[in-house]
Amino acid sequence: MQALDAENAWVVSANAARRHIPGSVALLMAVAIFGLTLWSAPSIFAFESKLIGQSVNLGGIRLMISIAYFLPLNGMAIALAFLWFEGRPWPRARISWLFFGLLAGVVGFLLALAAAYGLGVVKFMGQSAVEPKLLAGIGGAGLIIGLRTFGEELFFRAWLQPLLARSWGVPLGLLVTSLLFGLIHVVTRGVPFIVLMNVTLAGVFFGLLALRTGGLAAPFAAHWAWNVIEQCGFGLVPNPGSDPMGTFIDLDLVGPTLLSGGGDGLNGSLGTTAALIVCVAALGFLTRSSIKRAGAVEAH
Repeated sequence: MQALDAENAWVVSANAARRHIPGSVALLMAVAIFGLTLWSAPSIFAFESKLIGQSVNLGGIRLMISIAYFLPLNGMAIALAFLWFEGRPWPRARISWLFFGLLAGVVGFLLALAAAYGLGVVKFMGQSAVEPKLLAGIGGAGLIIGLRTFGEELFFRAWLQPLLARSWGVPLGLLVTSLLFGLIHVVTRGVPFIVLMNVTLAGVFFGLLALRTGGLAAPFAAHWAWNVIEQCGFGLVPNPGSDPMGTFIDLDLVGPTLLSGGGDGLNGSLGTTAALIVCVAALGFLTRSSIKRAGAVEAH
């Protein structure tokens, strides 16, 4: 595991770029991209609603529109263009971090679900029969979620966070990137402060995974695993109800909004806040222990 300092692989890669973008400029560019996306979003959503209303294949439409909408939203193409412009070398990372990220995402989600269950806001609504149509729908949803989460991780953790960390230091770069990550998810919806706090904490969690592992595999896998299990495994997105593409088990979160999250589901629940704090603290503890052990081995 890597330390949160100038020797971090992401900071080293940003320093080794052929062209340097200052952190303040990168942040302004990210905000501008965000604003352009918000301006164009209503038209794209209207187009999506019109197509779905014409009873065309739902799965095919959702895949097409998700590619058309979420790539600009997440800045995937823009991040790749900037990385190419910078000529920044990609940090070397182990593929085993992919499995570490999957485990982190599963554990994080289960902690949030367990917290909601402990608060008494989880209600069992039903279970789907496992059949080809369900598996195809869930497979399609998993692909869509993969496109969204990879785009977000590429933009925030691979492009923006290293530039801010290089210019302002790793802790502040992590914090600002995570806060922008939270704002982009909630600013247009008038959602409670608790949602902003939870999504920002999730950004810290994914950002730490990127910094500590030195690659994108772990944060992407954790982000994807959490979202897939939440939506396709337990039907918690949307809340109440379940996604039209299918879910194995359908749970709803009911009761006081502060505990159940209301229409925001786990994102708006105080139980998720506690779970994410535990995840961030545990990741910090594990990585500090690993770094100390590595330092002791090098000293010998």
